[in-house]
Amino acid sequence: MEINLSVKISILTPSFNHEKYIRFFLQSVLGQTFQNFELIIVDDCSWDKNLEEIKKFKDERIKLIRHDYNKGINATLNTAFENSSGEILVFCASDDMLERDALEKIYQAFEETHVDVVYPGVKVIDENNVISQSKKIEMRYKEPLEILNYMFFEGNCLMSVGMSIKRQAFRDIYPLPLGLCNHQDTFMHINLLLNGAKILFLQDEVILYRMVGDQTSISARKDVTLTRENLEIESLMDSFLRVKDIELLKKVFKNEIQNTGIMPYEDTIKFFLGRMALDSPYRARQDWGYHKILEFYNDAINVKKLKERYNFIFKDYLGLACSVKDDKVMRKYQKYKKYFKVSMMLIMVLLIIVVLLGVKNA
Repeated sequence: MEINLSVKISILTPSFNHEKYIRFFLQSVLGQTFQNFELIIVDDCSWDKNLEEIKKFKDERIKLIRHDYNKGINATLNTAFENSSGEILVFCASDDMLERDALEKIYQAFEETHVDVVYPGVKVIDENNVISQSKKIEMRYKEPLEILNYMFFEGNCLMSVGMSIKRQAFRDIYPLPLGLCNHQDTFMHINLLLNGAKILFLQDEVILYRMVGDQTSISARKDVTLTRENLEIESLMDSFLRVKDIELLKKVFKNEIQNTGIMPYEDTIKFFLGRMALDSPYRARQDWGYHKILEFYNDAINVKKLKERYNFIFKDYLGLACSVKDDKVMRKYQKYKKYFKVSMMLIMVLLIIVVLLGVKNA
């Protein structure tokens, strides 16, 4: 595909059943102070009137593409990228909104710095476009090495709404895996950082992120969401296995290396990462780590390497099972469950005392 370098920004917009909000999104985009952009909207086979609402806006910068069947969020982003031409890609769903100077501030950030990814400041709005959180959503970690460490052991700590990427940086991680849903943005963050992408956190709150109690949302049911997240962990964590830069691993896991004495080597990366994952507080990540070690240990050549590198023998391998702990979330659930049981027992005792006192007084 020939790239039109005259277009500075391509807004990549996945859209699905956003009939209620798409009008506000389009108005916020077309009213930007920075006008050198194109908007690629990919409708993922909505069953509401989403398409009809989009078609009400007549602007040659809007490119509307419709999937002939529902394919998922990463498929829509891949399609949008394939039909884009801008040197800067801005990711924004069609139920969110942009402040009037959002594209201007994002473009200036790229022009004034040598970064590959810009994370803009975010405000939260409700279903009525009212700001429900006056403070922007803060990024928990800002140093790339610290972010990678947290994402390996804990989970996502970055926002993808309004995330803006240089075209070449995104091309390096394209195509996005179609099966990922809850961790699709985490995959992008991890792989961009592992590729050495330079990032910038924009302090300006220029993105309005919509959070509503929408029961059609993929994250509406918390139990299903947690299950889906755990099932996607293996594919997500496998991203780290592609790292060949040993010095990067030493920096990311600096503290863990000091605590365990286990160093990464080019020929033992799978074992090293597996052993690191056993120290995660989350069972799904621990299981991934144990399985990677098991796979590595199944090869007789690797067994010899482990003996030579770490004096690691079969007895040590068997002992790894003792490192697998209860999930952090499960421990919290069991804690509250225990408190609930104690509370119910106290209530029952009080009820019995009240009944006995009533009988006595009668």
